[in-house]
Amino acid sequence: MLGVVGYTSMGQTAFVRTTLSGLTLGALFFMVAAGLTLIFGLMDVLNFAHGAMFMLGAYLGWQFFTNPTFLFGLAPLILALLAPLFGWLFARLEIPEALQKSAPSLLGLAGVVVVFLAVRGLDILDLAKTAMVATMTAADPLAEATPQEALSIFWLRTAGMFIAGALLAMATSRPGDKTRTVHTDQVRRALIGAGVLLVFTIVATLFREAAPRAVLLWDANLRFFAALLVGALLGAGIGGAIEVTLIRPLYVRPIYQVIVTLGLAYVLREVIQLLWQPLAYQMSRPPLFSQPGKAENIFEWFRTNSVTVDVLGVTFPSYRLFIILLGVLMLVALALLMNYTRLGMIIRAGVQDRQMVEALGINVQRVFTLVFMLGAGLAALGGIGAAPFIPVQPNMGDAFQLQAFIVVVIGGMGSYGGAAIGALLLGLARAFGDYLALKYSLSPAIAEASTVIIMAIVLLVRPAGLFGRKE
Repeated sequence: MLGVVGYTSMGQTAFVRTTLSGLTLGALFFMVAAGLTLIFGLMDVLNFAHGAMFMLGAYLGWQFFTNPTFLFGLAPLILALLAPLFGWLFARLEIPEALQKSAPSLLGLAGVVVVFLAVRGLDILDLAKTAMVATMTAADPLAEATPQEALSIFWLRTAGMFIAGALLAMATSRPGDKTRTVHTDQVRRALIGAGVLLVFTIVATLFREAAPRAVLLWDANLRFFAALLVGALLGAGIGGAIEVTLIRPLYVRPIYQVIVTLGLAYVLREVIQLLWQPLAYQMSRPPLFSQPGKAENIFEWFRTNSVTVDVLGVTFPSYRLFIILLGVLMLVALALLMNYTRLGMIIRAGVQDRQMVEALGINVQRVFTLVFMLGAGLAALGGIGAAPFIPVQPNMGDAFQLQAFIVVVIGGMGSYGGAAIGALLLGLARAFGDYLALKYSLSPAIAEASTVIIMAIVLLVRPAGLFGRKE
């Protein structure tokens, strides 16, 4: 009914354009809210750094697409640090009983010191600026693709990071603890995992200069979709590290979760500004969405890859249609994961009754880490997907995080379907609010307030959200 009234009063062109703009905003909101509804709704973790993961994904994807020297330059060091980080490798170490209490602290401190020594003198800012130079100048990106440090020195850094990882692993493995049972198959899996990471470390070190050049010679469309994957995987990896080190000890202390994640969001934002300066960058669109001209319909676009498409008489950017498609694909993937996979069943069961699931021999703690990684990866994927549409800048995640919280509240805690409906409502409300504010010369704040008004109305009618369940 509202659609008919809007179509009649606004006219076809304005109504279709505003609706498509609302769908684009809704897709962007859902990209952030999809991960948040898993972390916040299923795990009861108030992650105020979720918007920062959206921002981080945008920067990492933009860096990979524009010039991946920074990522390939640091990858060997990170892999070397992670290779020995398997507690089972050191859990059987025998140490004097008098040192068992102080050993973890001393080993952890030694590991941090070795990390500092290993990266001391490494010009990380010089690696990061390669994408900035490629974006802001007309220089050949290949000219900025090679790190300048000698390979012999870099091998020493890699070895130092491996030693640091071993020290940190020993610090967290509780060596000498007789109450901890370590099975042979656990040690075997840990050895295999450490060996695989070590092989990747050696390969990444050998090809740290050649790999960026090879990537920059890829077709731009292939490089863009690879950037989507890289941004999501790196976001998931960072999310896993955050859960293990910061969130896991605070599951029973929600207020500390808020403080830690707020501080983490601030730290990530400052690190981004240090690496890439507090500037706004525009990621170029891949050729698939940037060829001159206008396609008369979506079928013609597949042939021409035009920058715009005619949709019901309205000229609309083709990349915005891709954002809508990406949001739909994310929703379908989540639905399939949660409803038709064993992992989804374990996640839902673990949230309802953790003790019962653990009694079945399932490591719920590990499952929760995977959930946090999935949520962070989805936010990072949304960030890189949005990068060609909105400026890549340090505060880009803040507004989207606020809208994501509103979406989760409207849809209901833990309901990804509700999050999709909530994101759609908010996107359309914002788009039509902007249209009315522009038409009648009203304050833009009215359009911004429309999302909060919708949340208030929904909570008055259904306090648990549209698809939420009362506990």
